[in-house]
Amino acid sequence: MILTKLTLENFKRYTSYSIEFKEGLVGIIGKNGSGKSTIFEAILFALYGELKNKGYKEVIRNANASTKEAVIVELEFEFDSVEYKVSREFRGKALSANAKFYKNNELITTGAKEVTISIVKLTRMSKDAFLHTLFASQKELTSLSNQKPEDRKKMIRKLLGLEKIDFVEKELIEKSRQLNREIKAFDEVLLSSEDVEVKKSHIVEYKEQTTQLQNQVDIKTKEINQSKLLEVEIQKELAIFLKTKEQKLNHASQCEILKTSINSHIRNQAKLSDDVNTLKLKQNELKGLESIKQEYVKVHDSIKEQEKLKEHHIRKEGLITEQISLREQYTKSKESIVELKEQTKEHKTLIEKEKELEKYIVEYKQKLELKIQEEKSIEKTIAGEDKLIADVNTKIKKIKDLGRESNCPTCTRPLLDEYDNVLESLEDIVKQTKNEKIQKHKEELEALKKQKEEVQKSYESTNHEYFTTSKSVNLIESKKRDLVKEEEHFEKVKAHGLKNKSELEKISTFIYDETAHTNALEKQKELKSKYEYVLGLETMLLRLDKVQDELNSVTTTIDDLSKKYEALELEYKQINYDEVKHKEKEKNFDEVKKQKEEQSNILNNLKVQIATINGQIQTIQQSLDDNTKQLSKVQTKKDDLTDYEKIKVSLGEFKTKLNSKIAPRISTIASEMYAIITKGKYQHIEVSNDFDFFIYDEGKKYPIERFSGGEVDLANLVLRIAISKTLGELSGTSSVGFLAFDEVFGSQDEARRLEILEAFHTIKEQYRQIFLISHEMEIKEMFEFVVEL
Repeated sequence: MILTKLTLENFKRYTSYSIEFKEGLVGIIGKNGSGKSTIFEAILFALYGELKNKGYKEVIRNANASTKEAVIVELEFEFDSVEYKVSREFRGKALSANAKFYKNNELITTGAKEVTISIVKLTRMSKDAFLHTLFASQKELTSLSNQKPEDRKKMIRKLLGLEKIDFVEKELIEKSRQLNREIKAFDEVLLSSEDVEVKKSHIVEYKEQTTQLQNQVDIKTKEINQSKLLEVEIQKELAIFLKTKEQKLNHASQCEILKTSINSHIRNQAKLSDDVNTLKLKQNELKGLESIKQEYVKVHDSIKEQEKLKEHHIRKEGLITEQISLREQYTKSKESIVELKEQTKEHKTLIEKEKELEKYIVEYKQKLELKIQEEKSIEKTIAGEDKLIADVNTKIKKIKDLGRESNCPTCTRPLLDEYDNVLESLEDIVKQTKNEKIQKHKEELEALKKQKEEVQKSYESTNHEYFTTSKSVNLIESKKRDLVKEEEHFEKVKAHGLKNKSELEKISTFIYDETAHTNALEKQKELKSKYEYVLGLETMLLRLDKVQDELNSVTTTIDDLSKKYEALELEYKQINYDEVKHKEKEKNFDEVKKQKEEQSNILNNLKVQIATINGQIQTIQQSLDDNTKQLSKVQTKKDDLTDYEKIKVSLGEFKTKLNSKIAPRISTIASEMYAIITKGKYQHIEVSNDFDFFIYDEGKKYPIERFSGGEVDLANLVLRIAISKTLGELSGTSSVGFLAFDEVFGSQDEARRLEILEAFHTIKEQYRQIFLISHEMEIKEMFEFVVEL
């Protein structure tokens, strides 16, 4: 893999940035905080959609970017001579992810997860493998030799991915221990062979008891069935007795009901007969009182007519009174309208005057503002001339203080003979400025102030006149509104008067006689009680026909009910029911039922005994079945334990075999590079199976700690590169052609930096790209290509 181009938008500290990567030894140079490490974070993010540590959403968006702006990371790279481009985009507040993957500018995959899967498939490296293989920091390099042996071993095994084998081995040991504990726990609860035999013998005994009890159940069942048959026969006979009894009781009840109903109708017949006789007497009385009703109706009609005349009379008097008031309002409103028209006749003239004054006010205001600006300009000019005089006076005083030997304040040359001329020239400037320029400006300012005062007076006078005119206009407009209201009121009064006049003409023909009205009321009062009595008689007689019909109906009903009663009584006497035999049969039924219940209780007890014994048999059998199942589980766990032990042995052999290959391979690669870098001084670096490091010096093996700091740094560098190469070979990723080192110079002096850079130049033929990230600005000349941030 060779990196070619990286483009960033709103990613971390970069708002918009693009970088093209060259081949060879490339320096990424910049001060702390300039975003050097962010470049390779973006590369990792483009390929795998994650930062070095997870939980990226709260940190990847640039602090100055809004939630509407997208975060975009694009990486172009070459792999096996094919060009690829991966683009990741994050939008919205929630940073919803989307990604695209191109091969030779052709889109081949979309979707964040899908693109990551394609990258892993292409490079044959996960995110962690990519980091461990291609990236290294100064801290990681120095820890190779400085850490304790056990810590160094863990770190290298983690870089090589071997800690997963250690984890699996640890899990196997824990699983084996757990299985041993579980097998021992089963041994404590399993039944012995003696217990199993005892339980089986109990089952045989219980089954024999069950057979004996079942025979007794069969005998009792037959006895109960015979009792049930006898009970059914007796029930049939009792049903016949009960039906006959109910039939006789029903007829007796119906006869009693009919007898009661006939007596009730006879009483009602007597009452209705009395009512008919009474109503016929009232009918004769009503015939003699017909004249009173006619006289009362005539008087009542007369009173209604007088009441209508009285209403017309009252309405006429009200209209006359209202007309008097309306005439007064009419006259008053007419006078008000004339007066208001007189008061508002100057409205148009005043409106025109107001507009004209408003125009003058604007003109005076503009002139006044212009005069104020001119006044400020002259005052500013005078202030400038005063400052010039003050500066010249300062120069004069300074020259006098310094004397004839001083330098000219303008040209800086010695004054000498020109001393008096310079002073005189400066004093002339002061005099000319004060007497001519300032005086002239003051005269202009005084004249301008007088003009301003005249304009101000004209403005104030016009403004006052405008205010007075506006006040008059407002008053007249208020009067005009009053005039409109008064005219509306006048028209309403006029219309109301005409309406009243028309109504008076209509009702003037009606004449009300109060005496005739009073006499009619008195007459009505005298006849009222007699009239109400007549009405009562008429109401009462309305019932006569109805009562007569009811009397006829009741008489017919009594005849019908009497005939029905006689027929029902005859049927009652013909029903044959023997109560003594009925009671004897009930007693016989109770005895049979009691006998059946006693037999059922015995049968139920036998069944309970059988169920209890069956439950004991089931419990013992369940215990035996559970014991069999537990034995099967124990055997399964023993088989699992045997398998785990076999896997542990195989894994141990695999670790030994893998270590025997990895350590020599790291040693071979590191030795070749170290010999080249040290120019043959040191021929071999040995890496033990426990990842301890040794350097051979003149054929003798020494621990790495024996050597100087510079030699150790170079050894750490080649060892780290060897580990990366070995990891690449193990994962089958030999196509990755770049390495990146972050701040590998640390705090080393210039000589060691040069040694490390020389080492990188020595091994660059093995990698098409080597990136070095550093904040040391003075080493940038040592690189073939530099990206300065």
